[in-house]
Amino acid sequence: MSILHRTRVLAVTDSLEVGGAERVAVDIVNSLDRAQFEPSFCATRCDGPLRDMLLPDVEVTITGRRATWDVAGMVRFAHWVRSHEIDLLHTHGRGTMKFVALCRRLGLLDTPHLFHDHYGRLHLDRQATAGMRSALRTGVDAYLGVDSRLCEWARTNVGLPADRVHLARSGVDLSRFDHVEPVDLRKEFDLDGVEVVLVMVANYRQQKDHPTVFRALAELPIDLRRRIAVVTIGSTTSEPGFFERCWAMATELGVTDQIRVAGARADALQLLAGADGGLLASKNETGPLVVLEYMASSLPFVVTDTGEVTRAVRDLPIGFTPEPRDPVEMAEAMAALLELGPDERRAMGRRGRAVAEEVFDQRRVTRQIEEVYHHLLTTQRGAPARAATSATGNPPADR
Repeated sequence: MSILHRTRVLAVTDSLEVGGAERVAVDIVNSLDRAQFEPSFCATRCDGPLRDMLLPDVEVTITGRRATWDVAGMVRFAHWVRSHEIDLLHTHGRGTMKFVALCRRLGLLDTPHLFHDHYGRLHLDRQATAGMRSALRTGVDAYLGVDSRLCEWARTNVGLPADRVHLARSGVDLSRFDHVEPVDLRKEFDLDGVEVVLVMVANYRQQKDHPTVFRALAELPIDLRRRIAVVTIGSTTSEPGFFERCWAMATELGVTDQIRVAGARADALQLLAGADGGLLASKNETGPLVVLEYMASSLPFVVTDTGEVTRAVRDLPIGFTPEPRDPVEMAEAMAALLELGPDERRAMGRRGRAVAEEVFDQRRVTRQIEEVYHHLLTTQRGAPARAATSATGNPPADR
């Protein structure tokens, strides 16, 4: 007997443009247990290239809202939710959360609402405005934070009850990294003879702190510096003028020979597959997701100790986690990775891949999120309105 009446979950983001929160939303939707859940996806503002990453069975709608207080957009969104008999809304991003919370407060919807918080600037802004507190307290039924600091903020600064707050570390879809054909980075970027080529996947933005990488290269003794190169992958126009200032600094420091700027690339996974290690110098992150991508690509890494992922793996022999904004410590980590030799670097990368499989596999992470779904639906309505029915006619056992 086939499965009947699966729980209908709608993932909601601002857009389907490439971004960390959007990537997480897509990966969760793709990995939901289809025996229990029927997922769909709504981008409330605009479409984007991540639509192509969604599985074929995921219905997508774009509602085209123009602002949080877009009443016509709220009406269109609420009508779609009601007409599709959605059981649960899973929002990503604070603007999207506020939009859905307003729909609830205006009486347009009463659908249970889970908010997934990816906010990465908590180190700069810990305040909870009256509007933020109101939206979270009255328009959100469960809170998922990708970082333990976010969960603490939700409890202490917003005042959410502890039983409504859950930690949900980010995961990685490991299948995307299997059977990837590597790019020969030495040939692609004229690095013949360079012993170690590191890739740094990060748009040129102040948060990503490329200057610390360039200063770290300058800290290396010249004999070590000549053995290493850094390929930066990501947009050079994310913050106007920032790339130009970074390159002027690299020129002044005399390290431009060690740097290649790949820009935004559609073949980023192939570039990772061809690298000897991963690099990131962020000032602060709640993930960061790219560390999981390095691990999934079997790359050892030098990544600043900034977020939930690095806190989880910093004591494991899979990479180096220097303090943020410390070029001397980053240079020491680069030198240590260089001096390991190729065999130990590959062994370190394999250990990282094993950790990704054991801890961060997206399917494992999604099963934990499904537990939160189940808890929310049973507490809100006594039981899901359309609980999955098994071949015996009984609902599936709790996970």
